[in-house]
Amino acid sequence: MIDYSNWELRKLSVDALQLDRENPRLPEEMLQQSQSAIIHFLVDEFKVLEIAKSIAQNGFFINETPIVAKVGKKFVVVEGNRRITALKLLRNPALAPPRKKYSYIRLAEDIDVSQWEKLSVYIAPSKDEVAPILIARHGSEMTSPWQRIMKMRFLAGEVLRGVNHEEIADRYSVKIAEVRTAAITILLREMIRGADIPDTVKDAYLHEKFQTSTLSRIFEAKRFQELAGLQLVGSKLTYTIPQDEFLKVILHLCKLIVDGKLTARTHKDVDQRAKFIEDVFIKFSSGKSGEYEFEAPPTEDGGEKKETRKPRPRRKKERLVPDTMSFNTGMGKLNELLSEGHKMSVGSYPHASGMLLRSILDLSVQRLYEINGKLDETKNEDGRTKGLSKRINFLVSNHADWFPDRSTCVKFKRFTAKDSESFVHIETLNDYVHGDYGKPTKDDLRNFWGHVEQIIDLLLQD
Repeated sequence: MIDYSNWELRKLSVDALQLDRENPRLPEEMLQQSQSAIIHFLVDEFKVLEIAKSIAQNGFFINETPIVAKVGKKFVVVEGNRRITALKLLRNPALAPPRKKYSYIRLAEDIDVSQWEKLSVYIAPSKDEVAPILIARHGSEMTSPWQRIMKMRFLAGEVLRGVNHEEIADRYSVKIAEVRTAAITILLREMIRGADIPDTVKDAYLHEKFQTSTLSRIFEAKRFQELAGLQLVGSKLTYTIPQDEFLKVILHLCKLIVDGKLTARTHKDVDQRAKFIEDVFIKFSSGKSGEYEFEAPPTEDGGEKKETRKPRPRRKKERLVPDTMSFNTGMGKLNELLSEGHKMSVGSYPHASGMLLRSILDLSVQRLYEINGKLDETKNEDGRTKGLSKRINFLVSNHADWFPDRSTCVKFKRFTAKDSESFVHIETLNDYVHGDYGKPTKDDLRNFWGHVEQIIDLLLQD
């Protein structure tokens, strides 16, 4: 039983609270990411906006007091990361992903956000002491539940640290079988992570939404354990068939799952499942036997270790502006910026890439007015150039005939629509230069280049 007598209830600054990088909701690659990146991930994946709407309408429920723990000199949110994220965004909508920012601005307009400058939180003696609460709340339907792999990673982390299986089961009120299944699954994932297979295949097998329950149903089967001699001993896997053959069996099962040929609905009958497993082993097993083991060393965060891949041949990098294309727009400065885009790989310098695309679009629009003899329409009364949004809005409203077809013009109308919540929007691109924004992803940059390219096509000269 948890002793709460030394848990302090204190008011702390919401803005200063740190979100937990080890939150089981987050994928492994988020462990080293910034607070901004964590906020964006939670907003995109876990319905933070719905929580913000509830807080704006009903206030912050007193029965949902967050729990924090002091790590170094900072207080880290261990329970309540989504609620704290919602409060942070209501207090400062600029922290939201660009395409969601205006939703939080609208919510914050009608409430006094200063009431949440400080919030009552429980301060736990350590993050470890909060763990049983996390399992009790998120491992069931009491609150927004973790995905299966999230809970497995949490339980397996204890196994990999060398904690006794029975102790883990008792501490978190789960069955020993669940602890064992979690540890075996995570160890198999580590085995796959180190396999010499294409990255795209590996990513599919390690994806957060991969059907791990289907895989565990197979390796938990009595016939599988007999043929493979599979056991969990402490924090390591042991088996009696050669390691390369065992890996081939696991990779084959993963491929069937990804291809949809092995699902929760196939081989429900015990005898059918046993026959299926026997066929797989006949295909990959040589009949040799011995004593083999696989162990993933514990990591600092207690989860799956970071991926270490063998060096692979260098691939041709995808460029921000495709280097298979050359441009002569009739404007020297614009041509030079496009040439700079040829030298930048997508994602290497995301902030600079976003600003470069914004500059290219700005000059492209200006050049379009120029070649159509309407440069005066881009100027204010004092002779200064109007803002990019105004110039594009005027362009699609008054010069649809400049576009080669109606569909291209319609796309640009959506690109500047005031009521649009799409990420691919002129205001998002403007935020790369003028606003407080999150780091653009490769997909974001590709999407924006697709819009910029259509304007450039209207300028090209022989």
